[in-house]
Amino acid sequence: MKLNRTIRRILATMMILALAMTGAAAALAETATVYAAVEGAKVYDSKGEVIGTLPVNTAVTLTGMKGKVCRVERDGVTAYMLKSELSKSAAAQPEAQQESDAGKHVTAYAKRDGTKVYDADGATLATLTLNAEVTVTAVKGKACKVTVDGKTGYMKKSDLSASKVAQQGKSVAAYVAREGAKLYSESGETLTTLSVNAEVAVTAVKGKVCRVTAGGKTGYMKKSDLSKDLTDIVVPEKESVSYGDSTVKPAKGTAVEMDWWTSDIQQIFARGVVAQITDVETGISWREQRRGGTNHADCQPLTAADTAAMKKACGSWSWNRRAIFVTINGVNYAASMNCMPHGSGAITDNNFNGHHCIHFTNSRTHGSNKVCPQHQAAIKKAAAATLR
Repeated sequence: MKLNRTIRRILATMMILALAMTGAAAALAETATVYAAVEGAKVYDSKGEVIGTLPVNTAVTLTGMKGKVCRVERDGVTAYMLKSELSKSAAAQPEAQQESDAGKHVTAYAKRDGTKVYDADGATLATLTLNAEVTVTAVKGKACKVTVDGKTGYMKKSDLSASKVAQQGKSVAAYVAREGAKLYSESGETLTTLSVNAEVAVTAVKGKVCRVTAGGKTGYMKKSDLSKDLTDIVVPEKESVSYGDSTVKPAKGTAVEMDWWTSDIQQIFARGVVAQITDVETGISWREQRRGGTNHADCQPLTAADTAAMKKACGSWSWNRRAIFVTINGVNYAASMNCMPHGSGAITDNNFNGHHCIHFTNSRTHGSNKVCPQHQAAIKKAAAATLR
């Protein structure tokens, strides 16, 4: 393959300079060892023709340099290489994999913000954030071939980790693995008790202890009490509602407002928790289970009977916001919901195709990551209501 005219002109100039160079006039005062920075780094003759390629991390001796072109020697042969395909030090490969067999893919994570992915020419292909996920498809020496967001490139091993990293000032999402897990203060006192699947932010890990933030409180938890995945929840028999009719009685009294970010509502209404929902306008009540959501709660009616009760309250499926009470362990919480099935849903026999959204004070939408004024107005309506 021939280079473009500009590169060939530079290479020709380098050849003339190389012939004219003496020890005193050389671009470098002394030779230096450098390494091929990418797999298949190209080696050129004085005419700009490719005479070979080098594996990543192959050592060559740098004897001269001008602009973007370097004069190198290897095994007694003098040739030329692009500066962008050379490195002062050998590249690294991820701790996630010491060796890579052909066809074997391994998931790894960026160790820090600003981690680079390079293309075959050594140019920056992408810049990753801490814990960005990549797929390692091949490893050689201290470099690896990766795929990220559909693009294939190369990374240093030292820039990747086999698992997500928790660093000072950074956090990694995790979930409570068992009901009643404790969050402790530095002195060992219990700060709060968490429900299974409550989401926490892990900010540091040492041995068997994690420092986490949950419900606005920062403390310490046992590593064994946390999981990177949600725990499957089996609804107890006493929580079941028959398909024939809903036995849920509407909530009474008033409801309290809970800030989604600064209160304990995310732990109270944790993933898997079954709550009673009462529509403020109609007084109709049914049961729902929170299945997911981060900026707000993604929920599903528990049974077909609960779906029928919900639709009766709403009149039809719509995005209109409705003021509701969310009742958990006898406490009413002011909230708002839309009545539109969308997305996916894990409960498949409830006649509700997907999930819908329940918002609390200052919660945000997932799409725009903004507070919805209509939801907040409905929450205020619920907080001001008294159900009799």
